[in-house]
Amino acid sequence: MQQIQREAIGDTVAKRIRSAILDGSLAPGSRIRQEELAEQFAVSRLPVREALRVLESEGLVRSDRWRGTIVTPLEVSLIRDLYEFRGIIEPEVAATLAARSDLKTEKIHKVVEAGRAATRKKNVLRLVDLDLEFHSLLYEATGNAVLTDVMRGQWTHIRRVMSGTLAMAGYPQQVWDEHGSILQAIEEHDPKLAATRSLEHTTSASGRLIKCLERQLASPDEPKETL
Repeated sequence: MQQIQREAIGDTVAKRIRSAILDGSLAPGSRIRQEELAEQFAVSRLPVREALRVLESEGLVRSDRWRGTIVTPLEVSLIRDLYEFRGIIEPEVAATLAARSDLKTEKIHKVVEAGRAATRKKNVLRLVDLDLEFHSLLYEATGNAVLTDVMRGQWTHIRRVMSGTLAMAGYPQQVWDEHGSILQAIEEHDPKLAATRSLEHTTSASGRLIKCLERQLASPDEPKETL
């Protein structure tokens, strides 16, 4: 019973730290002090250590020789590599789905509608979540569990820089117009067009994310030391 409770506490701590990293509250390179987190969450240091081990396995934190545990710094090369990978995979996903006659798209349509609504409300964090959901639904629709798991892991890093780009005036509207056009090509059973629109979307997003990250790295804010 105590083991289950300790694991539950560790999961809660990991979730809170993860959220802070993904939304930028804990900046890349920030130092994470276990004793301060334990005090803040009113727990012992053990569940904090367990939470940090989980986050390290996800690539969100790492051990630094001089500073202890820090939020893993973001690198332009990582984002560029991830989008090169997406540029290969996602057009194939779109083309594969467009060739199917049994594809159900109701859930995907609802996500697109929700994305447009979040755009009107300028809800950036909601837009990030919906962007991930849109692409995840396409991955899942292929029925390939390996693809779904692999792509889910890559989004952890991409989400860390998405907020900056989705805060740009006019860009969220473009994103959901592009999502809608990809879905339209899929529903029209046009594999070539679906692949083309998917690649255009990935290329556009990659350019914006990389520019945003380069600006962040050129003039970084003072790293926050804890939550």
